[in-house]
Amino acid sequence: MWEGYVNCWIGSESWGYMTRVVGIKDVAERAGVSITTVSHALNGKGRISPQTRKHVNEIAKQLGYHPNATARNLAGGRSGLIGMAVAQAGEGNFAISDYKYYAELISAASVAALECGYALMLASAARVEAWERIPIDGAIIVDPVARDPLIEHVRRTGTPLVTAGRVPGAKHGYWVDSDHRAVTHACLDHLAARGAQRIALLESLPTTSYAIDSHAAYEEWCAEHRRPVIATVTRKDLTEGAGYEAALKLLRRRRPPDAVHSTLERVALGAMLAAQALGLSVPHDLMVSGCADSEASKWARPGMTTVQLHPERMGAEMVRIVTALIEGRDPEPSQVYVPSRIVLRGSTKRRVLAPAVVASQG
Repeated sequence: MWEGYVNCWIGSESWGYMTRVVGIKDVAERAGVSITTVSHALNGKGRISPQTRKHVNEIAKQLGYHPNATARNLAGGRSGLIGMAVAQAGEGNFAISDYKYYAELISAASVAALECGYALMLASAARVEAWERIPIDGAIIVDPVARDPLIEHVRRTGTPLVTAGRVPGAKHGYWVDSDHRAVTHACLDHLAARGAQRIALLESLPTTSYAIDSHAAYEEWCAEHRRPVIATVTRKDLTEGAGYEAALKLLRRRRPPDAVHSTLERVALGAMLAAQALGLSVPHDLMVSGCADSEASKWARPGMTTVQLHPERMGAEMVRIVTALIEGRDPEPSQVYVPSRIVLRGSTKRRVLAPAVVASQG
C-alpha cells in the first residue's frame, strides 16, 4: 500500500567538487531517447513500450533525477499549496497542539506533501475569508462537521477535497477514516470479557462522523447484549477536566458503571482521575479504555488501554488522494479505512470471571 508513494525530491549528480541539478535532458541523453519520451515515461503517459518506460525510470533513478516541483506547478498553473484545517478546532472546542493524534497526522501529511512537491498550509477552519485569499490546489479537512462553511467554500470553488473522517450526512466524497463502529464494538467486547456489566460511554457532541459512528455502535452493542445505555456527552473542551467532571457524576449514581469507554483519550484519562479521587481502584472497581494513544496513556498509573488509530498513515493517505485529484489522476482507492488495534494495559487488566459467574451478576 505504501510502496506506491513517489519521492519527488530534486536529484543531483556529482561533477568533481561541484554538484549540479540533474535535468530531464541528462536522463534523455543517458537513456538514448528523446526528452518527450522521458517526460511520458516518468509521468506514466504517452504510447511507449513497457520496456522503454522501465529503462527510462531506471536511468532517472541512477542519476538521482526527480521532477522539479516548482517548474511542474508553474507549468500546470498550480500554486503548489495544499490547505489543511481541523474543523472542530475552528469551533474553539480545543487546541490541536494538545493532542498527539493531530500532531502526528499533520506531521505525516506535511512530509508526504513535501515528498510530492507540495507545501502544506495549516490554517484555521473558522477564517474562511483567509482561505479565499490564498490560491490552494487542494484541501484536507480533518474531522469535518455537517454544513461546515469551509467545506462549502472549497466545494464551491471546485478545489479537490479530501477529509479525515466522513462529512456527516454526505453520501459521496474522498476520505480516509478509522472504522469507529468496529473499534467501539471491539473495546466493549474486551470490557465485557473482563466482567464489565454496566459500561458507560463518555463522548463528544455528535457533530463528527467518529462521534456519530461510536455512539451508534455503542447503542447497537448494548441492545445486542441487553446492557443499559449509559452515554454522557462531555464538555466541549474534551480535556481531562471534562472527563473528570462527567465521570464523577456517573460514579456518584446509585448504580454507577463498572467500566467506562471514551471516544477520546484525554477524556478517558480524566475518568481514571475521577475514580481515583473517589477511592476506587482501577481496574478492580472501574475499568477504563480510550480512543487514540499517547505517552500519557502509557505512563498513567495504571497504564490505560487505548486504541491506536495510526494517524501517520491517515495523513499520508490523504495526501496521496488529494495530489492525485490535483494532477488529474484516479485516486484508487478513494475511500480508505486505516486499520486500528487495541493496546492493552493495566486499566482493563481485571481477572477474567467464569461465564457462569459473570451471568449471575446484576
